[in-house]
Amino acid sequence: MKFPPSISRASATVALGLGVAAMASLPSLAQEKTIIWGKPAEITGFDAHVAGTVASWEMYQMIYETLLEADETLSLKGALAESWEQTSPTSYTFTIRDGATFSNGRPVTADDVIGSLERIKNPETASYWSAQLGDIAKMEAVDDRTVTVELAEPHPAFLPALAHITAAILPIKELKEGSFDPTSQMLGSGPFMVEEHKQDEAWTLVRNPHYWREGYPLADRLEVPIIPDQSARIAALRNGRVDFSTFADPDSPQMLAKDDNIKSSAQQTTNYYRVDVNALSEDSAFHDRKVRQAMNLALDRQAIDDFVFAGTSEVDYPVPGAFGKDACRSLDAYALPREERIEKAKALLKEAGNENPEVGLIAASSNPVLGRIAQVAQQSLGEAGFNVTIESIPTAEYLQRVFTDGDFDFSVSWLAGYTDPTMVIAWWNPEFAIWNQVFQESVPELSAALDEVKTMQDSPERDAKLAEICGMIDESANLLALVSKTDYVVYRDDKIEVKVPEKSGSSDTFQYIEEFKPLD
Repeated sequence: MKFPPSISRASATVALGLGVAAMASLPSLAQEKTIIWGKPAEITGFDAHVAGTVASWEMYQMIYETLLEADETLSLKGALAESWEQTSPTSYTFTIRDGATFSNGRPVTADDVIGSLERIKNPETASYWSAQLGDIAKMEAVDDRTVTVELAEPHPAFLPALAHITAAILPIKELKEGSFDPTSQMLGSGPFMVEEHKQDEAWTLVRNPHYWREGYPLADRLEVPIIPDQSARIAALRNGRVDFSTFADPDSPQMLAKDDNIKSSAQQTTNYYRVDVNALSEDSAFHDRKVRQAMNLALDRQAIDDFVFAGTSEVDYPVPGAFGKDACRSLDAYALPREERIEKAKALLKEAGNENPEVGLIAASSNPVLGRIAQVAQQSLGEAGFNVTIESIPTAEYLQRVFTDGDFDFSVSWLAGYTDPTMVIAWWNPEFAIWNQVFQESVPELSAALDEVKTMQDSPERDAKLAEICGMIDESANLLALVSKTDYVVYRDDKIEVKVPEKSGSSDTFQYIEEFKPLD
């Protein structure tokens, strides 16, 4: 495992961030205040409009900004936009923050906002976020700092969609000129910019000297060693080689918190762990809907919470429980006592003529929590007659088999819940989602209901539609919610002061990274 490069190595930089010319304005290396983040995984791609993994999102959030962001109550507030106004159900006006500047020194303009949204909507970009923005009919630059957007029809999730890092505002002028390639470089208006990157080893970020928030970030440098192995991250925190890191389960943070100078912070999210079930492969027992329904009934979600997360998570639903909705809670898979669920599952398997299905459960080896969930699922499904074989495979193989080849029975992963319940359940329409088309069954009635609910404001009528959708999701049993996902930030309080929001709806654990204060 390689840790952050030395100062001498860092001085020989690869100018990936395109803002390095401004480094003359930075303090001398001897005076620089550095923080070190032990990052669990490398990014899966440079393009903020395309990559769909949290390992990528959390790096983009250091460098790029969005028009809006969500606060700890999941309410929206301005980011690059200092203000916005909705003048009709389909009309929006955004005013760009005065002083917002890319790290190369050029101000962010209305053309950058329009060009970024156009790029996301362009089919050639192949952005999975395109549909989340709704149908944009027209955009205009009123002046350099003012943008108007007109939607073709009401889409209340438009504003929440702008708060996710996949809607990052890119420097469109440089992109069009050819001096910036978002598929291999990063250039943003966020608190940091890239100085150096060694694939699968480390990143070095330095402060954006043009960042609009005066006096921030508090650190001059952010060193980011990539440390996939959980034991290695634990050791790095203990010996002081890193200042902070993240963990997916409560065990490591609780253990580390017993050490002097190590603290942990739990962040509640709208995210949840899930099971993807292959309904389309004729080679899979799950091609039969009754077998999928039996599996859904036999899953012991409470056991996953108890044995994997020590009771710190909660049983969760397609409409995340964090939103306070009752939409899915009365479904048999949740409401019936376990004994009744097992009997119903066995009856369904008998009707299907397959009382002991042989199925393989995939878990990416990069996240040990997924393997532990798989083990509990294996045991609970066995009570209904399933014979489950667990495969722990590298992330690249997992991505290929599940999302490209459809070569699997079912797999464990997790799903981002975002800041509006209609955003996450939209993925149950494979034509909308795109990423699940090789395994997700297309149900026209469900897709129509999902299209309808996206046009509805938060109301009792929308809640009723969400409940109707939950019933159809349960009937198809193709993508299943398990338990809520809590993120854990562990840090050395003798080396750094951190600020972590108590709740996040945009997988933005380090929303306040510019306020992380080095103490050395």
